[in-house]
This record gives sequence, C-alpha cells and structure tokens, in this order.
Amino acid sequence: MKTYCKPKDIDITDINLISRAIYKAYSGKLRRRDFQRLLLLTCKITREQLDADLEANDHRRINKALDTLALIVQSDIRNRQLRISPLRPFQRRDGLTQKLRNLCKEGAYQQICEYIAVEALMPMFRAKLLPCQFGSIPNRGQVRGVRKIEKIVRRSKKKRLSAIKTDVQKAYPSTKVAMVMALLQRDIGKNEPLLWFIAAVMGNYPNGVLIIGGYLSTWLFNYVMSYVLRAMMAQGKYRRGRRISFVDGIVSYADDTTVFGSYSNLKKALKAACKWAESIGLHIKDCWQIVRFATEDEEKQNHADRQCGSKKRTGGIDMMGFVVRRRCTIIRRRIWRRVRRQLLRAWRNLYQTGAIPWWRAKKATSYKGWLKYSDSEKIEVKYHASVIMQAAGEAVGRHERRTNHADLLHTTA
Repeated sequence: MKTYCKPKDIDITDINLISRAIYKAYSGKLRRRDFQRLLLLTCKITREQLDADLEANDHRRINKALDTLALIVQSDIRNRQLRISPLRPFQRRDGLTQKLRNLCKEGAYQQICEYIAVEALMPMFRAKLLPCQFGSIPNRGQVRGVRKIEKIVRRSKKKRLSAIKTDVQKAYPSTKVAMVMALLQRDIGKNEPLLWFIAAVMGNYPNGVLIIGGYLSTWLFNYVMSYVLRAMMAQGKYRRGRRISFVDGIVSYADDTTVFGSYSNLKKALKAACKWAESIGLHIKDCWQIVRFATEDEEKQNHADRQCGSKKRTGGIDMMGFVVRRRCTIIRRRIWRRVRRQLLRAWRNLYQTGAIPWWRAKKATSYKGWLKYSDSEKIEVKYHASVIMQAAGEAVGRHERRTNHADLLHTTA
C-alpha cells in the first residue's frame, strides 16, 4: 500500500516548512489583535513599531519577527510542547439557512499549528483529494463547481439523465478525530513525528470531533469525503466483458454531493456509499433530492410556454448557490431575493440623488459574481444591473481613495 509524507520527504521540524506556513497564516491577519500579540512576544518588534510599519506598508521588521516566531515554533515542536490554549465554543445563526452553528474561536498559535499541519500534509492531499471536490480548496470553488455541473448535464449523451443530491447529516460534528487519525495512520503511518503533531493539534478540539471553520478541519473533512466519493465511483457492473460505471459524473462541495447517471444505477451506488460511510461514523441523509433533467425537445417546449406567460420550469439541480438546467443557469431563489433587494435600493439611491452611498455600493458589488456567472440577461435589462454595478464600483473606488489619502496625511503629520 502506498504511503505519503514519508520522513525523508516531510520533516515537521523543517524551518522552511514552518516559515512558509507562518507567512501564509499571517497573510491578511496582521491587523488582528490576537496575531499581533503573538508577534510581540518575539521581542523583535514593539507595538508602536508594528503600527507604524503597517501604516507605512514596510514589512522588514515584521518579517524579522515572523522568522523569530518560526524558530520558537520549531523549538516547541522539537520539545513536543505546543503552547495551544483551549478553544472558546460559541453559536452563530446562519444568515441564509437560519441554522444555528456550533463554532469555536481558535487562538493565533493554534491557527499557526494548523497551517503547519496542512503544509506538511499537502503531498497527501494532492494525491487523495479528487478533481470533483470543490469545497474550500484553493483555485476551486462555487463557479468552477457550477461549470463542472453544466459540463456534465449539457454534454451528456443520455436522453434521460437523472441526478441525486445528498449531504452528510451533521457533517463536522459526526467526523471523529479518532477516525481521522486511523485514516492518517494508514496513509502517513511511517512519519510518526507528523502523526504526533496532528494528534496534538486536534487533541484540543471539543468533544473529539472536527470543528466548523477550522483550517485543518476543512482539509481533513475533504480528505475523509474523498473515501466516500471513491466508494460511490467504485460501483458498477460488467456487460460483455466491459465494465460500466453506475455513476456518469459526480460533483462534491464540502458535504453536499450530486451524482449523475441513470436513476436505477444511482440508487445502487448511493446505497453502497451509505453503508461505507456508516462504517466510519458518517450518516448520509435518507431524503435525497432527485432531479430528472428535461430533454432538448422538452426544454424548447418549456421555453415557448414561458414566452406565452407560463411560470413552469424544467428540472434543475440546486447546488452552490445556482440552479443548473439543460439550457440555462439561474441564481438560487433565496439568494436572488437578496440580490434583487440590493439592486432595487441601489437604483432608488441612484435615481433620487445621482449617486450610491459607499456602504450600499459595497453590498451591491458583493453580488456581482452571481449575476456574472448566471444567465441573467433579463435581469440586466429589468433592474438596470450593469448601470448599478458600474456606479457602485465607482462609489467604492472613490471611498477607498479618500480613505487611503486620509491615512497618508495622518502618517505624514
């Protein structure tokens, strides 16, 4: 059996690996107080010097402090004494789904250790994570996932194509640290220092499960899901000496998974995957979203009916904020409500005063991608979306230039 991250290739005490991870961890977080406090402990920079360097965009002293911090962390790993503080659990309601999420506040040192763990495990992640996984992976995301769904649906040669969307019940709270460590023992078992380090970092997780929003937890959950997806793709049958897979295509976004193919075959593949998932403590929900895509003729007839005033739509898969059909991609309904609300309010400001306030413009421009990557030509005309986005972009740009100019005057004075 092939193993990854062997000791000759990955040394968890390598200063270059630790430095790369620390620089990534501090990217975009230098103004956060918890990360600043950790940097001040190196005694290579003071609070006044740090504030002055951030205002002047001078990172020379900051980089020296980061290099010193890397040496401190290296010493802690060698002595096997990590300075991890307990996590602070709290709850937050999801703005879109209204679900109450159990989250944890991680300290800066814990986050740095998680970046180091991910940097060390990257060779295994590159080998194990599948091309069909799009959740929280660099250079992938919602847009690429939707484009993959469009490619599967619109290039399929099957006249009757079906899709089943499933998700894991309580995905992160159901993923036990012990189960993850058992899988890691199988794949990187030869690198004992790395196994100890990952176990020490995850030993701080409440209730012994992966935490929502954690950097290491996100990568490890995708790693676990890759085994579930392989169990789905392994299902098939032989006919005339040739293997035929039950699954024609698959797209996964975190714990949401959509499989494409013939309905009867998809049921067999999903049932097998459910059994495998149960063996590692994950439960795939029994309520599946089943979609039977319309044929080209049915799509044309539906388009003609809608031109005559019909509100009926053909079947589409609702995933990653979009609804994909044979011939078009639209925005998910609950997201479209928010987009429409911001467009109407921004147009009212633009019509009444001739300009959009910068705080409203920021809200409007945050939805630009939804309009750009969907078939929204009628929305562009009806809600003046292109005019609004141009005016909003100019308003945000003016505000940023004024803010930067004020900071420069303050620094000069």
